[in-house]
Amino acid sequence: MTNRTVEDYVNNVDLRHKNYIPGEFALGFVNFIKLVNGGGGEENLTPVLHYKMLDQIPGNGMDILNMLFRGSAKTTLMGEYLFLYLAVYESIPGFGPVPLGIYVSDSIENGVKNMRMNLEYRWQNSEFLQHYVPNTRFTDIRWEFGNKRGNKLIVKGYGASTGVRGSKELGTRPVLAVLDDLVSDTDAKSPTVISTIEDTVYRAVDYALHPTMRKIIWSGTPFNSRDPLYKAVESGAWKVNVFPVCEKFPCTREEFVGAWEDRFTYDSVLKQYEKSLKTGQIASFNQEMMLRIMSDEERLIQTDEVLWYRRSAVLQNRGAFNFYITTDFATSERTASDPSVISVWAYNSNGDWLWVDGMLERQLMDKNLDALFTFAQIYTPQSVGIEVSGQQAGFITWIKNEMLTRNIYFNLATQENTSKEGIRPTTDKLTRFLLMVPFFKMGKIFFPEEMRNSKVLKEAVDELSLASVGGLKSKNDDFIDTVSMLASMKAWKPSQSIPMSATTAKGTHDVIWGDEDESQELTNSYIV
Repeated sequence: MTNRTVEDYVNNVDLRHKNYIPGEFALGFVNFIKLVNGGGGEENLTPVLHYKMLDQIPGNGMDILNMLFRGSAKTTLMGEYLFLYLAVYESIPGFGPVPLGIYVSDSIENGVKNMRMNLEYRWQNSEFLQHYVPNTRFTDIRWEFGNKRGNKLIVKGYGASTGVRGSKELGTRPVLAVLDDLVSDTDAKSPTVISTIEDTVYRAVDYALHPTMRKIIWSGTPFNSRDPLYKAVESGAWKVNVFPVCEKFPCTREEFVGAWEDRFTYDSVLKQYEKSLKTGQIASFNQEMMLRIMSDEERLIQTDEVLWYRRSAVLQNRGAFNFYITTDFATSERTASDPSVISVWAYNSNGDWLWVDGMLERQLMDKNLDALFTFAQIYTPQSVGIEVSGQQAGFITWIKNEMLTRNIYFNLATQENTSKEGIRPTTDKLTRFLLMVPFFKMGKIFFPEEMRNSKVLKEAVDELSLASVGGLKSKNDDFIDTVSMLASMKAWKPSQSIPMSATTAKGTHDVIWGDEDESQELTNSYIV
């Protein structure tokens, strides 16, 4: 059986958790958290993903790996509260007593010391803990808890890049290892440090534990595809939980399905997304919140290769452009289905493609045709690209019948070396998109600045930013399909003798679009 990729986990995550019922351990653990916090309570409601993670802990099966978005409280749940739970109750159901454990984080100075301070704070501010765990002793790298029954729990702290040595105590090996955010920002850039961290996990920690009574719980947010956590998810050697902040983003408020909506609301995620978009840090948003990892070396389209122009300059001078429409139609309005996309392109005498208008909706085919005919009326396209593979084969006949009914006519695109209407793909999606990548590299594709925050262009940026040499890693690839279709369109440039008004460094005046001396200057007039 093929091991699942991180991309597969993220694209198919189900955050609605239908028919899920928390187990006894998870319910008891959450109740324990409420006892620890007493009347102060918690800032937010417990999300279902916490119950699911807790349900993985009982028993002595595969080691557990949790890949979660930043801010998901993974350290609090799988570190602080787990150690305190064991201090009170001493054991894990189906596993046994835990007298000795180890905690490994990125470094002693950062992760380990922070855990020590948080544990100490919890104990000092909880009457419940002080009653049932009356004796504690904290140092930076060793935490000792003595409960009311006279039993002890000892947890020893280590830095991931400094190694795990001397973990035995009182002649026994630890039975539990909690690994937490092992890679720091600096570590993620160093192949040498990454290799050291992998040695810590698979050599030092693995062999430091008791040979039969042993459990490893590893939680974190990945930095890149070289991150040991990322590789571990895809190894098939761990019991895996993967939870991004929501099922998909960008999306509408109605489509939003969050992992922890009480804390990470649609508005808070949208605010972070828009800030990332405006600052050119969309890759960071995808990494930290959506768990979609892509290094700049892997990206087919870099951020500065997604170019923007002033849409009004095209709409005011339509005679200087030929218009084309590309489509990717789905046939369902269900939330989980692929959306339908229509892209309207203006093509100029310089060979540039300017996305002018379009739509992205999950709707039935009758509404798709309404939108298509509306765009055709507005822009009078030279041709319209319709894919005719699989269940889409009947679209051509349907559209031609609608032309007669609506009295609106347009040319349906044909592929090279054939007069048969419709575009029939003969290669996979990535191969088709690769034909358009050089156009981005040469600065020949533009998107309207005025529509940067529209639903359709947010989806466009998301898909383009996640197109990699290894595949299209976005949840949907429907907008990219409308870009790829341009390579199959028999497009021709407009006449170069049509005057249009353009703003250049010399002021506003009439120029001839495509004139050899003015073409670059005119191009600059609509690029921002």
